[in-house]
Amino acid sequence: MNREITVTLMVLVTTTASIVGILCFYTNNEIQRLNNDTVETKIHEVTAMSSRFALRLQYVTGMMEVISHNTTMADPPTYSNLISDQLKGIPEDADSEKRNIAKILLYKKFDLDYVFYVVPNGDIYFVEPFSSQLNVLQLNLSFRDWYRGAVDTGTTYVSEVYTSSNKQHNVISVVVPIYDDEKSLNGIFGGTLNLGAVQRAFSMLDLRPNEYMLITDHNHNVVVDSRQPESGVEIRRFQLTVPDSSSKTDTNVMTTVIDGKEVLVISREMHVGTHTWSFLSIQPIADAYASSNALKNEAILLIVAMTIISSTSGFIVIRKMYANVVLTQMLKKINLELEKKTEEIEQADIKKEEFAAMITHELKTPLMPIMGYCKMLKTKMLGELTGEQLESVVTIENNAKRLVSLIDDILDARKLDLNKMRFKMEDVSIDELFEEIHSSYKVLKEKGKEFVIDMQVHGSTIRTDKMRLRQVFDNLISNAIKFTPDEDAKIEVGAKYADNKIRFYVKDNGFGIPPEKQVNLFKKFYQIDTSERRKAGGTGLGLAISKGIVENLNGKIWVKSDGKSGSTFYFELPQ
Repeated sequence: MNREITVTLMVLVTTTASIVGILCFYTNNEIQRLNNDTVETKIHEVTAMSSRFALRLQYVTGMMEVISHNTTMADPPTYSNLISDQLKGIPEDADSEKRNIAKILLYKKFDLDYVFYVVPNGDIYFVEPFSSQLNVLQLNLSFRDWYRGAVDTGTTYVSEVYTSSNKQHNVISVVVPIYDDEKSLNGIFGGTLNLGAVQRAFSMLDLRPNEYMLITDHNHNVVVDSRQPESGVEIRRFQLTVPDSSSKTDTNVMTTVIDGKEVLVISREMHVGTHTWSFLSIQPIADAYASSNALKNEAILLIVAMTIISSTSGFIVIRKMYANVVLTQMLKKINLELEKKTEEIEQADIKKEEFAAMITHELKTPLMPIMGYCKMLKTKMLGELTGEQLESVVTIENNAKRLVSLIDDILDARKLDLNKMRFKMEDVSIDELFEEIHSSYKVLKEKGKEFVIDMQVHGSTIRTDKMRLRQVFDNLISNAIKFTPDEDAKIEVGAKYADNKIRFYVKDNGFGIPPEKQVNLFKKFYQIDTSERRKAGGTGLGLAISKGIVENLNGKIWVKSDGKSGSTFYFELPQ
């Protein structure tokens, strides 16, 4: 072997080893980044879901405390002499004022199974609904931990988890002791929070492969399990002991073995009353790091392929001295692989944006208490209001509703951008749909706007998503209402056959849309820049969302207007 061949072989071997080393270094860094992104994403998800659970509990606790200060509820129980073991409390028609307050709280959809009031010795005074009172097994509840906790602490107390004998699912009780001016105990007002509703919400989550969520209490008992139905979770001890968090975020990341499988566990502490619970996300390591494992396997295959190519190339170079040609081809191939990996990184960034959209959804959560308190103020639950105060409360409530609507529009637009909006297809009667629309908007006549229905497809049905179809109509009718004059306004909604499709339309006699503005009309956040329309307000998302819904339903939407005498919005859907 002469010197030239030896040098060529050494250059080839050295170059190949360098490329493999660089590829290994790059692959290792990329795997670490993907694994870190996976963990960070899980931490954000666990943080968001645990915060929602904690916020729900705090809201219920706050409502119980507010109601306990109501004058009626704070008064001593008047009919305690009517308590009987047969009724497990007082008769249904006794102390209706306290019962009515309890009913209002129960009907607020806070996932409360029932609301109750017990007298100082632990006997039940009443339970709402009354049917639950009749099903109570014992009259005296002083054996419950929440009774002793409320009496001992003199403040709001959250109970241990127990299985409701009435509902057959896991619950916790939130109780507030009520004292008179002499600091004597009048009674204990409480509500039983349905953990089965959390279980039901868990079972509907779009989890990753083989991933499941758990909530464990301070005794390490499993109280919510995403793998089980609403009433299928037995309170059982969880074999894994989660260490106390040492971080400021109360979040732990660990790998361990459960049921013979190595798993990734993300846990976060939640403060439930005086106890500390844990929210856990558990997924097998192989599934959690599937993307990085796939990248690792691809790198191994690539290294093997490169080794084979280098060996073959070396043999050819030694014999034919085509080293430069072979190395050039190899470098081109490596560059293509690097570009492919770069594209995969960009796709990972897109997934981050999708997760940010989920966080946007959490903006709605603080608005619910605001609207709840507004309703309580309007119904005089917290006392009488002056006319000016009531008008301010109505303004707050209306703006909160507008903000909820804006968030809904942003979320819908985001879902459409990511092609994540779900559609529930069903057979929809057009007659029934138009009857509902007419019923919803017939009040416009009282505001001086004529609302007309023109149906030419009686008895027809269409296979579509009824809720999303109604959303399109509501957006178009809402625009027509905004852009028509206050007097002599006319809005017409209709449907007719067009070939093998049904053509719907919303027509108004408003200001019209200039032709040059129509080309951008269905783009997000687009506003027609005239003073009349600027007065009407709006986010500029309604038409963009309507276009996205119609196109996802295999239809099309367009507008006709001469810019002077009204507009007509058409959309067609297949039968």
